[in-house]
Amino acid sequence: MSVPKYENIITVLWAKGFPFAAWRLPGQKEVKLVIQLSKRLRAFDFNKIETIEGFIVAPFESAENKKVYVLQPDLFFDGLPEINTITELPEFPDKMKTDSMKCEFWDRETYLKKAEQLIRDLKSEKFRKVVLSRVLEKKLQKDFDPGVSFNLLNERYPNSFNYVFYLPELGSWLGATPETLLKINGDEVETVALAGTKPAGKIKWAAKEREEQAIVTEFIQQQLDELQITNYQTQGPETVMAGNVGHLATKFNIPLTELKGKTGEFVSRLHPTPAVCGMPQKEAYQYILQTEDHLRKCYSGFLGPWNLESSSQLFVNLRCAEFDLKKLHLYVGGGLTSSSVAEAEWEETEHKSETLLSVIENL
Repeated sequence: MSVPKYENIITVLWAKGFPFAAWRLPGQKEVKLVIQLSKRLRAFDFNKIETIEGFIVAPFESAENKKVYVLQPDLFFDGLPEINTITELPEFPDKMKTDSMKCEFWDRETYLKKAEQLIRDLKSEKFRKVVLSRVLEKKLQKDFDPGVSFNLLNERYPNSFNYVFYLPELGSWLGATPETLLKINGDEVETVALAGTKPAGKIKWAAKEREEQAIVTEFIQQQLDELQITNYQTQGPETVMAGNVGHLATKFNIPLTELKGKTGEFVSRLHPTPAVCGMPQKEAYQYILQTEDHLRKCYSGFLGPWNLESSSQLFVNLRCAEFDLKKLHLYVGGGLTSSSVAEAEWEETEHKSETLLSVIENL
């Protein structure tokens, strides 16, 4: 069986240190690729988002500084036939290092201790929900190949947003995320309230998951109300699958004219969503910064193509890993409420880690 040419192109781009992003939208087959021909990291304020063109990456911490980073589309390849025409690239100094990533890791005992304290705080009504995350380190038997891994994600997970990118200062990331933050589809805008997690084959939603998802739905409704947007429709909640787990989701469809001039503010209000942060939003965000011993970096931020060939879609960055030649750091989390059980939350993060681990272990 022949190796898809785009696998090699992605791996060469990465090895040579080109800022780039390759992605495949949910339910589609075509792979898109953007290459930036300089190493300059460009940042823009959220309120400038309607004027931006390129591949957007916003870390979790952009909730504070309101900055998005944009990979400029100096070269844009709209599908595999175009990507496969690449025969040579400009010279870039090789940039790969094996000691570039540092992180704090929780063992099971530490996670349970943190989760139990959080549940006590939730029962005292300090918060309605807080998302607690942890990082797993996976050491690799051979040098990591991002092109092969991205292709495997596309084969395994046809209904998620799959991507691989490298940006100076933000690092190298790979992911398969099920959650839409904002999607412009013709004259309509879509956002999704997604929460609750169950393993495939065992999906029976309990009060805890329904409460968790309802919190996200109420949050989006509140943001629309405060922007004085009342002309929208909802669909759900219904089950959507993401790899080996299912989630509860409610879709919001808003006329594009309602958000004209307000898109940046709407994105700023949504990020970080209760699905990755908690409620109340600002208090949950500060609790996370004080409780988690690792920086989330790009995990639970958002990313996606924007104003590229009429495509503008942003996704919450879930089921993702930062990587270098020798190891990956996988980021997983779960939403806790007052009815959560710490042991069950640990098991949920284990299930979520399988989205990427099942691909990596096939390399």
